[in-house]
Amino acid sequence: MLQLLWNGIAYAGARHVAHQFEIKHVVLLNSLTLVVFFFALANCPISIFFGVPVSRALAPLAVCALLFFTIILNGIGKLLLARLYFVGVSLAFIITNALIFGKSAPGHLFLLTLVLVVYFIFPSKQKALAIGMALLCFLLYAGFEFFHESIPGFITIPAESLLSRSKGMRIGFGALVLAFSYYIYRTFERSEKYVQAEQEKSERLLQNILPSSVIQKLRESPDTIAERYENCTVLFSDIVGFTEMSRQMPAVGVVSLLNEIFSDFDDLADKHQLEKIKTIGDSYMIVGGLPDPGPDHAERVALFALEMLATIRRYKEKYSLPLELRIGINSGDAVAGVIGKKKFIYDLWGDSVNTASRMESHGLPGQIQVTESTYQLLQKRFKFEDRGTIDIKGLGQVKGYLLLGLAA
Repeated sequence: MLQLLWNGIAYAGARHVAHQFEIKHVVLLNSLTLVVFFFALANCPISIFFGVPVSRALAPLAVCALLFFTIILNGIGKLLLARLYFVGVSLAFIITNALIFGKSAPGHLFLLTLVLVVYFIFPSKQKALAIGMALLCFLLYAGFEFFHESIPGFITIPAESLLSRSKGMRIGFGALVLAFSYYIYRTFERSEKYVQAEQEKSERLLQNILPSSVIQKLRESPDTIAERYENCTVLFSDIVGFTEMSRQMPAVGVVSLLNEIFSDFDDLADKHQLEKIKTIGDSYMIVGGLPDPGPDHAERVALFALEMLATIRRYKEKYSLPLELRIGINSGDAVAGVIGKKKFIYDLWGDSVNTASRMESHGLPGQIQVTESTYQLLQKRFKFEDRGTIDIKGLGQVKGYLLLGLAA
Protein backbone atom coordinates (compact mmCIF):
# COMPACT_ATOMS: atom_id res chain seq x y z
CA MET A 1 0.00 0.00 0.00
CA LEU A 2 2.77 2.43 0.99
CA GLN A 3 4.69 1.51 -2.17
CA LEU A 4 1.67 2.31 -4.34
CA LEU A 5 1.18 5.62 -2.54
CA TRP A 6 4.85 6.52 -2.93
CA ASN A 7 4.81 5.66 -6.66
CA GLY A 8 1.63 7.64 -7.15
CA ILE A 9 3.27 10.74 -5.68
CA ALA A 10 6.65 10.13 -7.36
CA TYR A 11 5.12 9.95 -10.85
CA ALA A 12 2.96 13.06 -10.44
CA GLY A 13 3.45 15.15 -13.56
CA ALA A 14 5.16 12.41 -15.57
CA ARG A 15 2.44 12.63 -18.24
CA HIS A 16 3.41 16.24 -18.96
CA VAL A 17 6.97 15.53 -20.14
CA ALA A 18 7.81 16.13 -23.79
CA HIS A 19 9.96 13.00 -24.05
CA GLN A 20 9.90 9.74 -22.11
CA PHE A 21 13.57 10.16 -21.15
CA GLU A 22 12.59 13.22 -19.07
CA ILE A 23 10.29 11.18 -16.84
CA LYS A 24 13.20 10.20 -14.60
CA HIS A 25 13.86 13.87 -13.77
CA VAL A 26 10.27 14.36 -12.62
CA VAL A 27 10.26 11.12 -10.61
CA LEU A 28 13.56 11.99 -8.93
CA LEU A 29 12.39 15.50 -8.02
CA ASN A 30 9.17 14.22 -6.46
CA SER A 31 11.05 11.47 -4.62
CA LEU A 32 13.63 13.93 -3.27
CA THR A 33 10.81 16.16 -2.04
CA LEU A 34 9.46 13.26 0.02
CA VAL A 35 12.91 12.24 1.27
CA VAL A 36 13.83 15.77 2.40
CA PHE A 37 10.51 16.19 4.17
CA PHE A 38 10.85 12.90 6.05
CA PHE A 39 14.47 13.74 6.88
CA ALA A 40 13.32 17.03 8.42
CA LEU A 41 10.52 15.19 10.23
CA ALA A 42 13.02 12.72 11.72
CA ASN A 43 15.32 15.60 12.68
CA CYS A 44 12.65 17.30 14.87
CA PRO A 45 12.73 14.86 17.82
CA ILE A 46 16.54 14.84 17.67
CA SER A 47 16.64 18.63 18.00
CA ILE A 48 14.16 18.53 20.87
CA PHE A 49 16.29 15.86 22.54
CA PHE A 50 19.27 18.22 22.44
CA GLY A 51 17.29 20.95 24.18
CA VAL A 52 15.95 22.93 21.22
CA PRO A 53 12.53 24.47 22.03
CA VAL A 54 9.68 22.71 20.27
CA SER A 55 8.65 25.82 18.32
CA ARG A 56 12.16 26.24 16.91
CA ALA A 57 12.63 22.52 16.28
CA LEU A 58 9.49 22.50 14.13
CA ALA A 59 10.55 25.55 12.10
CA PRO A 60 12.67 23.58 9.58
CA LEU A 61 9.78 21.13 9.19
CA ALA A 62 7.47 24.00 8.32
CA VAL A 63 9.96 25.14 5.66
CA CYS A 64 10.19 21.61 4.25
CA ALA A 65 6.41 21.33 4.19
CA LEU A 66 6.51 24.03 1.56
CA LEU A 67 8.39 21.57 -0.66
CA PHE A 68 5.12 19.73 -1.29
CA PHE A 69 4.21 22.52 -3.67
CA THR A 70 6.97 21.07 -5.87
CA ILE A 71 4.86 17.95 -6.39
CA ILE A 72 1.75 20.05 -7.03
CA LEU A 73 3.61 22.17 -9.62
CA ASN A 74 4.81 19.01 -11.36
CA GLY A 75 1.29 17.60 -11.27
CA ILE A 76 -0.14 20.59 -13.15
CA GLY A 77 2.66 20.55 -15.72
CA LYS A 78 4.80 23.46 -14.42
CA LEU A 79 7.95 21.34 -14.61
CA LEU A 80 10.60 24.08 -14.83
CA LEU A 81 8.93 26.14 -12.11
CA ALA A 82 8.81 23.04 -9.90
CA ARG A 83 12.57 22.54 -10.29
CA LEU A 84 13.39 26.15 -9.50
CA TYR A 85 10.98 26.12 -6.57
CA PHE A 86 12.56 22.97 -5.13
CA VAL A 87 16.07 24.44 -5.31
CA GLY A 88 14.88 27.73 -3.81
CA VAL A 89 13.06 26.15 -0.86
CA SER A 90 15.92 23.69 -0.25
CA LEU A 91 18.40 26.57 -0.14
CA ALA A 92 16.11 28.43 2.24
CA PHE A 93 15.90 25.39 4.52
CA ILE A 94 19.64 24.67 4.56
CA ILE A 95 20.65 28.31 5.02
CA THR A 96 18.02 28.88 7.72
CA ASN A 97 19.14 25.77 9.57
CA ALA A 98 22.82 26.80 9.27
CA LEU A 99 22.11 30.30 10.58
CA ILE A 100 19.94 29.05 13.45
CA PHE A 101 22.61 26.72 14.80
CA GLY A 102 25.62 28.69 13.56
CA LYS A 103 28.95 27.20 14.55
CA SER A 104 27.16 24.69 16.80
CA ALA A 105 26.47 22.35 13.88
CA PRO A 106 27.77 21.94 10.29
CA GLY A 107 24.34 22.23 8.65
CA HIS A 108 25.81 23.92 5.59
CA LEU A 109 27.26 20.55 4.53
CA PHE A 110 23.87 19.75 2.99
CA LEU A 111 24.57 22.36 0.33
CA LEU A 112 26.94 19.80 -1.21
CA THR A 113 24.09 17.31 -1.65
CA LEU A 114 22.15 20.04 -3.44
CA VAL A 115 25.14 20.51 -5.78
CA LEU A 116 24.74 16.87 -6.79
CA VAL A 117 20.97 16.94 -6.95
CA VAL A 118 20.52 19.81 -9.40
CA TYR A 119 22.36 17.94 -12.15
CA PHE A 120 19.77 15.18 -11.96
CA ILE A 121 16.54 17.13 -11.61
CA PHE A 122 17.20 19.34 -14.65
CA PRO A 123 17.10 17.62 -18.09
CA SER A 124 19.95 18.07 -20.57
CA LYS A 125 18.10 20.81 -22.46
CA GLN A 126 18.33 22.92 -19.27
CA LYS A 127 22.02 22.16 -18.76
CA ALA A 128 23.09 25.82 -18.38
CA LEU A 129 20.50 26.35 -15.66
CA ALA A 130 21.64 23.23 -13.82
CA ILE A 131 25.28 24.36 -13.92
CA GLY A 132 24.30 27.81 -12.65
CA MET A 133 22.31 26.37 -9.75
CA ALA A 134 25.12 23.96 -8.82
CA LEU A 135 27.66 26.78 -8.88
CA LEU A 136 25.45 28.94 -6.65
CA CYS A 137 25.10 26.13 -4.10
CA PHE A 138 28.83 25.52 -4.08
CA LEU A 139 29.66 29.21 -3.60
CA LEU A 140 27.23 29.37 -0.67
CA TYR A 141 28.87 26.26 0.80
CA ALA A 142 32.33 27.81 0.38
CA GLY A 143 31.13 31.02 2.04
CA PHE A 144 29.81 29.12 5.06
CA GLU A 145 33.10 27.23 5.30
CA PHE A 146 35.02 30.50 5.52
CA PHE A 147 32.70 32.20 8.01
CA HIS A 148 31.16 29.25 9.82
CA GLU A 149 33.10 29.75 13.06
CA SER A 150 32.07 33.42 13.22
CA ILE A 151 28.31 32.71 12.99
CA PRO A 152 27.00 32.77 16.58
CA GLY A 153 23.62 31.22 15.74
CA PHE A 154 20.26 31.82 17.38
CA ILE A 155 20.37 28.62 19.37
CA THR A 156 23.17 27.77 21.74
CA ILE A 157 23.68 24.07 22.23
CA PRO A 158 25.16 23.00 25.57
CA ALA A 159 28.83 22.07 25.31
CA GLU A 160 28.18 18.48 26.38
CA SER A 161 25.70 18.09 23.51
CA LEU A 162 27.64 20.03 20.88
CA LEU A 163 29.89 17.16 19.82
CA SER A 164 27.00 14.73 19.58
CA ARG A 165 24.94 17.23 17.61
CA SER A 166 27.82 17.83 15.20
CA LYS A 167 28.37 14.12 14.72
CA GLY A 168 24.66 13.61 14.17
CA MET A 169 24.62 16.25 11.46
CA ARG A 170 27.65 14.74 9.72
CA ILE A 171 26.19 11.24 9.91
CA GLY A 172 22.93 12.57 8.44
CA PHE A 173 24.88 14.22 5.64
CA GLY A 174 26.75 10.97 5.04
CA ALA A 175 23.47 9.05 4.93
CA LEU A 176 22.13 11.38 2.23
CA VAL A 177 25.34 11.03 0.23
CA LEU A 178 25.12 7.24 0.59
CA ALA A 179 21.49 7.17 -0.56
CA PHE A 180 22.14 9.47 -3.50
CA SER A 181 25.27 7.55 -4.51
CA TYR A 182 23.15 4.41 -4.63
CA TYR A 183 20.60 6.24 -6.76
CA ILE A 184 23.36 7.28 -9.17
CA TYR A 185 24.61 3.69 -9.29
CA ARG A 186 21.10 2.37 -10.01
CA THR A 187 20.60 5.03 -12.67
CA PHE A 188 23.79 4.02 -14.45
CA GLU A 189 22.89 0.35 -14.11
CA ARG A 190 19.45 0.89 -15.65
CA SER A 191 20.99 3.05 -18.37
CA GLU A 192 23.53 0.35 -19.22
CA LYS A 193 20.79 -2.29 -19.37
CA TYR A 194 18.71 -0.03 -21.59
CA VAL A 195 21.66 0.67 -23.90
CA GLN A 196 22.48 -3.05 -24.03
CA ALA A 197 18.86 -3.92 -24.86
CA GLU A 198 18.80 -1.27 -27.61
CA GLN A 199 22.10 -2.56 -29.00
CA GLU A 200 20.75 -6.10 -29.08
CA LYS A 201 17.58 -4.84 -30.79
CA SER A 202 19.67 -2.96 -33.36
CA GLU A 203 21.86 -6.02 -33.86
CA ARG A 204 18.83 -8.22 -34.54
CA LEU A 205 17.45 -5.65 -36.95
CA LEU A 206 20.80 -5.38 -38.74
CA GLN A 207 21.05 -9.16 -39.03
CA ASN A 208 17.65 -9.16 -40.72
CA ILE A 209 19.10 -6.82 -43.37
CA LEU A 210 22.67 -8.02 -43.85
CA PRO A 211 24.53 -11.34 -43.50
CA SER A 212 26.54 -11.71 -40.29
CA SER A 213 29.86 -11.88 -42.14
CA VAL A 214 29.07 -8.63 -43.97
CA ILE A 215 28.12 -6.91 -40.72
CA GLN A 216 31.51 -7.87 -39.30
CA LYS A 217 33.29 -6.48 -42.37
CA LEU A 218 31.39 -3.21 -42.09
CA ARG A 219 32.47 -2.90 -38.47
CA GLU A 220 36.09 -3.52 -39.33
CA SER A 221 36.17 -1.17 -42.32
CA PRO A 222 33.84 1.60 -43.53
CA ASP A 223 34.99 1.04 -47.10
CA THR A 224 32.70 -0.32 -49.81
CA ILE A 225 31.89 -4.00 -49.30
CA ALA A 226 32.11 -5.90 -52.61
CA GLU A 227 33.27 -9.41 -53.40
CA ARG A 228 33.15 -11.74 -56.41
CA TYR A 229 31.87 -15.29 -55.96
CA GLU A 230 32.68 -17.85 -58.66
CA ASN A 231 30.05 -20.41 -57.68
CA CYS A 232 26.59 -19.49 -56.49
CA THR A 233 22.97 -20.15 -57.42
CA VAL A 234 20.43 -17.35 -57.78
CA LEU A 235 16.64 -17.75 -57.61
CA PHE A 236 13.95 -15.32 -58.67
CA SER A 237 10.26 -15.95 -58.09
CA ASP A 238 7.10 -14.05 -58.92
CA ILE A 239 3.43 -14.60 -58.02
CA VAL A 240 1.66 -14.81 -61.37
CA GLY A 241 -1.17 -12.33 -61.84
CA PHE A 242 -0.84 -10.95 -58.33
CA THR A 243 -1.09 -7.33 -59.50
CA GLU A 244 -4.47 -8.00 -61.11
CA MET A 245 -5.66 -10.06 -58.15
CA SER A 246 -4.60 -7.36 -55.65
CA ARG A 247 -6.89 -4.84 -57.35
CA GLN A 248 -9.82 -6.89 -56.09
CA MET A 249 -8.51 -6.95 -52.50
CA PRO A 250 -8.28 -4.24 -49.80
CA ALA A 251 -4.77 -2.86 -49.29
CA VAL A 252 -4.49 -4.38 -45.82
CA GLY A 253 -5.43 -7.78 -47.22
CA VAL A 254 -2.76 -7.57 -49.93
CA VAL A 255 -0.01 -6.71 -47.46
CA SER A 256 -1.21 -9.32 -44.97
CA LEU A 257 -1.22 -12.09 -47.60
CA LEU A 258 2.24 -11.22 -48.91
CA ASN A 259 3.55 -11.04 -45.37
CA GLU A 260 2.24 -14.52 -44.61
CA ILE A 261 3.68 -16.03 -47.78
CA PHE A 262 7.06 -14.32 -47.61
CA SER A 263 7.41 -15.08 -43.89
CA ASP A 264 7.06 -18.77 -44.75
CA PHE A 265 9.66 -18.32 -47.50
CA ASP A 266 11.98 -16.70 -44.95
CA ASP A 267 11.61 -19.73 -42.67
CA LEU A 268 12.45 -22.02 -45.60
CA ALA A 269 15.51 -19.89 -46.39
CA ASP A 270 16.76 -20.38 -42.83
CA LYS A 271 16.04 -24.09 -43.07
CA HIS A 272 18.15 -24.47 -46.23
CA GLN A 273 20.81 -21.97 -45.13
CA LEU A 274 20.22 -19.56 -48.00
CA GLU A 275 20.64 -15.80 -48.13
CA LYS A 276 17.52 -13.76 -48.83
CA ILE A 277 18.48 -10.77 -50.97
CA LYS A 278 15.28 -8.76 -51.33
CA THR A 279 11.62 -8.63 -52.21
CA ILE A 280 10.17 -6.24 -54.79
CA GLY A 281 6.41 -6.20 -54.76
CA ASP A 282 5.39 -9.85 -55.13
CA SER A 283 8.88 -10.95 -56.32
CA TYR A 284 11.26 -12.83 -54.06
CA MET A 285 15.03 -13.17 -54.64
CA ILE A 286 17.39 -15.52 -52.85
CA VAL A 287 20.88 -16.94 -53.36
CA GLY A 288 22.88 -19.95 -52.25
CA GLY A 289 26.66 -20.15 -51.99
CA LEU A 290 27.33 -16.68 -50.61
CA PRO A 291 28.45 -14.91 -48.56
CA ASP A 292 29.49 -18.28 -47.09
CA PRO A 293 30.50 -20.56 -50.00
CA GLY A 294 29.39 -24.19 -50.07
CA PRO A 295 29.56 -26.98 -52.70
CA ASP A 296 25.85 -27.87 -52.43
CA HIS A 297 24.44 -24.38 -53.08
CA ALA A 298 22.45 -25.50 -56.16
CA GLU A 299 20.88 -28.45 -54.33
CA ARG A 300 19.76 -26.27 -51.42
CA VAL A 301 18.23 -23.71 -53.77
CA ALA A 302 16.43 -26.48 -55.71
CA LEU A 303 14.94 -27.96 -52.53
CA PHE A 304 13.93 -24.48 -51.45
CA ALA A 305 12.18 -23.89 -54.81
CA LEU A 306 10.20 -27.13 -54.56
CA GLU A 307 9.03 -26.19 -51.06
CA MET A 308 8.07 -22.72 -52.32
CA LEU A 309 5.64 -24.35 -54.77
CA ALA A 310 4.19 -26.52 -52.00
CA THR A 311 3.75 -23.43 -49.81
CA ILE A 312 1.90 -21.55 -52.55
CA ARG A 313 -0.39 -24.53 -53.09
CA ARG A 314 -1.33 -24.44 -49.40
CA TYR A 315 -2.23 -20.76 -49.59
CA LYS A 316 -4.16 -21.35 -52.80
CA GLU A 317 -6.34 -23.92 -51.02
CA LYS A 318 -6.55 -21.93 -47.77
CA TYR A 319 -7.85 -18.70 -49.32
CA SER A 320 -9.35 -20.10 -52.56
CA LEU A 321 -7.25 -17.69 -54.61
CA PRO A 322 -5.70 -18.32 -58.05
CA LEU A 323 -2.15 -18.26 -56.69
CA GLU A 324 0.63 -19.55 -58.94
CA LEU A 325 4.37 -19.13 -58.57
CA ARG A 326 6.84 -18.77 -61.43
CA ILE A 327 10.46 -19.54 -60.51
CA GLY A 328 13.75 -19.12 -62.37
CA ILE A 329 17.16 -20.41 -61.27
CA ASN A 330 20.67 -19.98 -62.62
CA SER A 331 24.15 -20.91 -61.36
CA GLY A 332 27.39 -19.09 -62.00
CA ASP A 333 29.49 -16.23 -60.74
CA ALA A 334 28.22 -12.96 -59.26
CA VAL A 335 29.38 -9.84 -57.46
CA ALA A 336 27.83 -9.21 -54.05
CA GLY A 337 28.10 -6.12 -51.92
CA VAL A 338 26.53 -3.30 -49.95
CA ILE A 339 25.70 -0.02 -51.66
CA GLY A 340 24.28 3.32 -50.57
CA LYS A 341 24.40 5.42 -47.42
CA LYS A 342 20.74 5.21 -46.43
CA LYS A 343 18.53 2.13 -46.31
CA PHE A 344 21.43 0.12 -47.72
CA ILE A 345 20.97 -3.51 -48.75
CA TYR A 346 23.10 -6.49 -49.62
CA ASP A 347 22.64 -7.00 -53.37
CA LEU A 348 23.92 -9.03 -56.36
CA TRP A 349 25.11 -8.05 -59.82
CA GLY A 350 26.31 -9.86 -62.93
CA ASP A 351 25.20 -11.82 -65.99
CA SER A 352 24.30 -14.82 -63.85
CA VAL A 353 21.85 -12.69 -61.87
CA ASN A 354 20.29 -11.28 -65.03
CA THR A 355 19.97 -14.76 -66.51
CA ALA A 356 18.18 -16.07 -63.41
CA SER A 357 15.77 -13.15 -63.64
CA ARG A 358 15.08 -13.91 -67.34
CA MET A 359 14.52 -17.58 -66.55
CA GLU A 360 11.79 -16.52 -64.17
CA SER A 361 10.15 -13.99 -66.48
CA HIS A 362 10.20 -16.47 -69.40
CA GLY A 363 9.08 -19.39 -67.24
CA LEU A 364 5.73 -21.09 -66.79
CA PRO A 365 3.20 -20.63 -63.95
CA GLY A 366 3.61 -23.29 -61.29
CA GLN A 367 6.99 -24.40 -62.72
CA ILE A 368 10.68 -24.05 -61.83
CA GLN A 369 12.83 -23.24 -64.84
CA VAL A 370 16.61 -23.64 -64.61
CA THR A 371 19.53 -22.99 -66.94
CA GLU A 372 22.00 -25.47 -68.38
CA SER A 373 24.59 -24.60 -65.71
CA THR A 374 22.16 -25.39 -62.89
CA TYR A 375 20.95 -28.53 -64.65
CA GLN A 376 24.53 -29.87 -64.83
CA LEU A 377 24.89 -29.42 -61.06
CA LEU A 378 21.58 -31.12 -60.23
CA GLN A 379 20.90 -33.77 -62.88
CA LYS A 380 22.09 -36.72 -60.76
CA ARG A 381 19.76 -36.02 -57.86
CA PHE A 382 16.73 -34.32 -59.43
CA LYS A 383 14.26 -35.03 -62.26
CA PHE A 384 14.00 -32.58 -65.15
CA GLU A 385 12.03 -31.99 -68.30
CA ASP A 386 13.99 -30.61 -71.25
CA ARG A 387 12.23 -27.49 -72.48
CA GLY A 388 14.60 -26.88 -75.39
CA THR A 389 15.98 -23.48 -76.28
CA ILE A 390 14.27 -20.25 -75.32
CA ASP A 391 14.75 -16.97 -77.14
CA ILE A 392 15.53 -14.42 -74.43
CA LYS A 393 16.00 -10.76 -75.28
CA GLY A 394 19.54 -9.65 -74.58
CA LEU A 395 20.77 -13.21 -74.08
CA GLY A 396 19.80 -14.95 -77.32
CA GLN A 397 19.03 -18.67 -77.38
CA VAL A 398 19.21 -20.15 -73.88
CA LYS A 399 18.52 -23.77 -73.07
CA GLY A 400 16.03 -24.32 -70.28
CA TYR A 401 14.91 -27.21 -68.11
CA LEU A 402 11.91 -27.62 -65.83
CA LEU A 403 12.76 -28.93 -62.38
CA LEU A 404 10.14 -31.56 -61.48
CA GLY A 405 11.39 -32.93 -58.18
CA LEU A 406 13.83 -35.33 -56.56
CA ALA A 407 14.99 -38.33 -58.60
CA ALA A 408 13.53 -41.69 -57.59
